[in-house]
Amino acid sequence: MGALEDLVARSEIDQLLGRYTAFGDSGRSSDFGALFAADGILDIGGRRQAVGPAGVTRFAEEAKDGMRALAGAHHVSSRLIELTGPGEARAGSVFMFVGPDGPDHWGRYRDRLVLTADGWRFALRKVRFDGFASGSPAPAMIERLART
Repeated sequence: MGALEDLVARSEIDQLLGRYTAFGDSGRSSDFGALFAADGILDIGGRRQAVGPAGVTRFAEEAKDGMRALAGAHHVSSRLIELTGPGEARAGSVFMFVGPDGPDHWGRYRDRLVLTADGWRFALRKVRFDGFASGSPAPAMIERLART
């Protein structure tokens, strides 16, 4: 890949990562699901996997009320994108969800990405939680979603 193609790929992947947070936080379930490849996997804490755009959309619908109740937004930083081959990449980043009372929960994203006919998509997104604020409703919400 040439330098220009690398820059374009990194920019498009960065947009994909940003859309994940924006669509998830705003409850745009169908748009959220469309960020995944046909067989893409969303792995939540190693406890639940949603597969493909339809599966991820269903998961987002189940999580929508809980996310709305948290009333905040994800802040994502330390993004590192590594182009690993033609049409393939890995990425990693850290996140923190901030609600009305401050930081609520935080963790890491680890991604495997693929270039599809529709653009870059998640082949695998692992969400790992590293901590929760005292009294956070997030652990109970995650537990409920893991059992669904």
